[in-house]
Amino acid sequence: MQRVALYHRSILNWCLVFICLPAIAAENDNQESYQIEIKRAQSAMLLDGLFDEADWAEAQVYRDFWLNQPIDSKRADRQTEVRMTYDDRFIYLAVTLYGPDDYVIQTLKRDAFGESDEFAVFLDPVNQRTNGYGFGVNALGAQSEALMTVNDGDPSWDNKWYSETRTYPDRWTIEMAIPFKSIRYEADRKVWGINFLRLDAQHNESHVWAPVPVQFEGNDLGYTGALIWEDPPQKLGTNISIIPYVTGNVSQDLEAVDTSLQFGYNAGVDAKISITPSLNLDITVNPDFSQVEVDQQVTNLTRFNIFFPERRNFFLENADIFNNFGAFPEQPFFSRSIGLDRSGQTIPILFGARLSGNLNKQWRAGFMSMQTKGDTSRYAQNYSAVAFHRRIGKRSLIKGMLLNRQAFDGLESVADDYGRNAALEGLYSSDDGKWQAWGGYIQAFREAVTTKDYHLHGGFAYNGKQFRSFLQVQHMGENYSADMGFIGRLFNFNPETGEVMRIGFTQISNNLDYYIFPEASEHVNFHWSGLENYVWFNSDGSLNEWYTRLRHFIFFK
Repeated sequence: MQRVALYHRSILNWCLVFICLPAIAAENDNQESYQIEIKRAQSAMLLDGLFDEADWAEAQVYRDFWLNQPIDSKRADRQTEVRMTYDDRFIYLAVTLYGPDDYVIQTLKRDAFGESDEFAVFLDPVNQRTNGYGFGVNALGAQSEALMTVNDGDPSWDNKWYSETRTYPDRWTIEMAIPFKSIRYEADRKVWGINFLRLDAQHNESHVWAPVPVQFEGNDLGYTGALIWEDPPQKLGTNISIIPYVTGNVSQDLEAVDTSLQFGYNAGVDAKISITPSLNLDITVNPDFSQVEVDQQVTNLTRFNIFFPERRNFFLENADIFNNFGAFPEQPFFSRSIGLDRSGQTIPILFGARLSGNLNKQWRAGFMSMQTKGDTSRYAQNYSAVAFHRRIGKRSLIKGMLLNRQAFDGLESVADDYGRNAALEGLYSSDDGKWQAWGGYIQAFREAVTTKDYHLHGGFAYNGKQFRSFLQVQHMGENYSADMGFIGRLFNFNPETGEVMRIGFTQISNNLDYYIFPEASEHVNFHWSGLENYVWFNSDGSLNEWYTRLRHFIFFK
């Protein structure tokens, strides 16, 4: 009876959404109302934050920013002005941010956007509302950049661009220069997507140029304005980046029988080649990831694996083509499974290649093959992946993926040592992003396993200004496997026996939230009240775990 009650409670909460809310999918028309006409610079630009070039005096000024947080119904009190121009190599921005000089600067660390008084520009060069680039800087010049996707941004992506800031009693200014070679774009495309975001940390506000509803982040690519080129940028020629490395070391073990000096060395190369302006080829031979940022140390007190994000630059660009399958964190593809064991120790990669990007307006695709080194304790492994995304309408898509891990003994494949997955998924999103529905099926293939080897998931969400709700159901069979992925809950650690057991599960997750925005309040930005349920059943239908939480938060100015 308890199990039935929990199930009915989860379904009832979600059904209340459809009783209370009309299914309206209004179309976003920001690109019709918010347009920037960018003109070519007529003289050389000097990046100093002063705006004293003649081109800045002639450039159109774009102002009248809207609030995005805590409300979205009025203009920002402390305004921002943006000018833009370009030449053959760079996109230039001149930005003036008005307000007293009591700036909040919590860190000067790179890629720490969101913690200080900051400004960012978001570019969608193919204008598909699905992928783009973000470049941000705080009042003291600390830079951030990120690869943008539909729902998120990846700050692990690094590229070289330029900025200069200056502060004054009543404002601060930025000059930015973004190299065309740092981004992927299509030659002769006259219209890009663009938006600007200002974080006013002193007042806990975010401001945007093209309005974004309060229930969405200011970096949402679905609400960009239009960047209209006077003369669209042309292809810069084949963009090739080659990064070789050579390392050496010397060691001496004074407790060993042989105490002589031991010498070692290593060498390899990474290459990045632009096949087209929006299709990129990455090649690596004996890569060295020693410069990659280390993971944050975590003590795992749960029964399940902990998810750590990918930080190796080789795997970052267009990562969403491969990663956005499954029901997070249960993913059939997880690039950290390549070249790292489950404890995070390095497994040498011999070579690999990765081709990814946009084929045209509707299709995105990714192809990857990586070969790791074997030794006396483990076989060499080849990891191969093929994925595609087919855009439907403005925000919806279908996508599929094939994965193959194959063990090799020398040049011969080991017939019974493989792990394969096939995935097919779909996502519907209304043009305004408020309504979403998704579903997917992932089949695993493994030697001598023919039953309970799949992962099925689906859900719905509504993201309104005041009402927001979410329901997701997933089922994972106890024999499911994803050798190139991440499986968090299937493997359960029993501290009494020290064993790890496979337990298939069905999970139902849902929440129902209500937001209040008291515009007249001097101290409160908004109230957030909600109910959330998480229920897990074992594969035999018995209850594994559940919790229900009532919550209320008050966010102050």
